[in-house]
Amino acid sequence: MTQSGLSYWSEYFDPKGPTRRPGYSTGWIAERLYGLLAEHGPVEYWDNAERPRNVSADVFVGHFWAFTAMCRANVFTRQIAVYVLSDPVRATTLLRDAAARYDVPFPVWDLPPEEFDHERTMGLADAVILVGNSATLDTFDERWRSKITLVNYAPRPTRWPAITTSNRRNEFVYAATTCGLRKGFLDVIETWRTIPAGTTKLHVIGQLDEPFRGRLAASRAAAVEVNGWIASTSTRYRDLLSSCRYAYIPTWVEGQMGTVLEAIAAGCVPITTRASGVDDHVLEHCVVVEPERPEQHRAAILEMLAWSEPQYRERQAAISDCMARFHTWSGFDDRVREVVWHDD
Repeated sequence: MTQSGLSYWSEYFDPKGPTRRPGYSTGWIAERLYGLLAEHGPVEYWDNAERPRNVSADVFVGHFWAFTAMCRANVFTRQIAVYVLSDPVRATTLLRDAAARYDVPFPVWDLPPEEFDHERTMGLADAVILVGNSATLDTFDERWRSKITLVNYAPRPTRWPAITTSNRRNEFVYAATTCGLRKGFLDVIETWRTIPAGTTKLHVIGQLDEPFRGRLAASRAAAVEVNGWIASTSTRYRDLLSSCRYAYIPTWVEGQMGTVLEAIAAGCVPITTRASGVDDHVLEHCVVVEPERPEQHRAAILEMLAWSEPQYRERQAAISDCMARFHTWSGFDDRVREVVWHDD
């Protein structure tokens, strides 16, 4: 029997009962990690903000924000960090620069706290679980890559109806928890401001605050419909995604973006970026664009709108097949087990 510890976010997953924020990928991952550790014995679970001291355990798995503090204050035989973001130093630098260039707020709430030490975290970790794709991995310094294992996850397996192509509108959906800098919303504004009403429509889902709301309004993007935040556990969310043929989610910085996976599970063919963290095999069948290139994005949108019915069905089927093979919880479980129980 093995004694394990897991540090994650109690507002998304709590083994003792319901949480304040159900339906988020953060919670799905934490719940899965907890279950895998529990296969080998008791698991002590701490919220990311908790700082226990003088705890001993055979295995510790921790979200990267609190990993170093936990390891310094306790004794763990094996220490495994979980990164759900591309290299955070690079990510922070990229977004600070973009915030200054575009005169928008830096998303401090969405990135590690100032005291986070990436170098120390990577040095302390015996192994690192990284959620993402090869582009995510490439952001990390090459000297760390030998200890990194890439993993994919999947949307909730029972949440999505069977994929259909009938009765879908020739429209797009953009879905994010918060429509902001990190999620590529500046590209949404710039790309869609010149797409005429009646050509298609973009259904925006997510919390939309200033200055992004004001900039969208000032752009007079006639083809954009703002729906606000919609719980991903709701029928309305599922129905809206499932009613569109396409998704447009040009995110800038991720580990692996859950809403892109949900859009694919709902049957949408997405325009997205390699930064989305979606598995490379799946991205081969998506339409991949580069951040901050709105002309490229508009060209991709117009090209997709011109697809014939067989073209759309073929692309949708290929993406669905790849998702079923490469974004599975069984695959996540197998890779995590290999990392945690490497000597078994």
